[in-house]
Amino acid sequence: RMDLDLELIGYPAVREAFNDVLQLCVERLGKSELKLAEELLGLAECDGIAANAAAMLADTALYSAKQKSGPHGSARRAIDRIAPRLPLKRDPLGAHIAARLPTARFSVFLVERMHEDGAVLARDLLDECAAIRVMDRALAAQVAALGEFAIAGRLVDLGPWHIGFGIVVPLRRSEAMAIRLGIADEADLTDARATLHELVYPAHLHGLDLVMLALEPAITALADAIDKGDLGIDDLVTGLGALLPGRPAPKQKRKAFAP
Repeated sequence: RMDLDLELIGYPAVREAFNDVLQLCVERLGKSELKLAEELLGLAECDGIAANAAAMLADTALYSAKQKSGPHGSARRAIDRIAPRLPLKRDPLGAHIAARLPTARFSVFLVERMHEDGAVLARDLLDECAAIRVMDRALAAQVAALGEFAIAGRLVDLGPWHIGFGIVVPLRRSEAMAIRLGIADEADLTDARATLHELVYPAHLHGLDLVMLALEPAITALADAIDKGDLGIDDLVTGLGALLPGRPAPKQKRKAFAP
């Protein structure tokens, strides 16, 4: 085994190796995996695929789980099948990247500021705002010019820093918050994050309202709680009124509701 010093190797060489390994993975995708990705992204009926859609299609095909047949079949992603089998035994850097690819996570990030080494400091908004260091020149240029901003994308931890897949979806603050609220009550956040790209990519590609799509599960659960009597209407109105800008919370009525 060889210990790699990625900082010594340098970001340009690591980025090039990363792109090469990722391309090897994409070339090994099966027809069924690509078909599933087309269906998830709503591209099955499209005549042509734009450049940004092609990148999202490949990412979805690699990281979306396909259920195995049989009563005890388990869901498995293409990246779990492909990455360990890449012919990289004589390429330590490529082998290191391939080993880390299955651990890559799609999330919502707040890019805060530049780091002194050229990286950017960001926070994973779906992981208790954990601080990470991301090496990405495009993000560095943007945060230097505009200040902090929110994005959705897939990052992988290579050791000294995280690196992105090049598919970055800019988010409005309302969209970032809606995604956080939408998965806040999920029993298994890992599962929710694993399929988050299947929400963000189609909304971005088809111009859908990401805020409403992200909040739909929470709204459905809220409506169900109201219908079951688990949540009082007066309490709900009071809480929502306090949240709405420029609108004071309505005063509680002492008189009981009578039909």
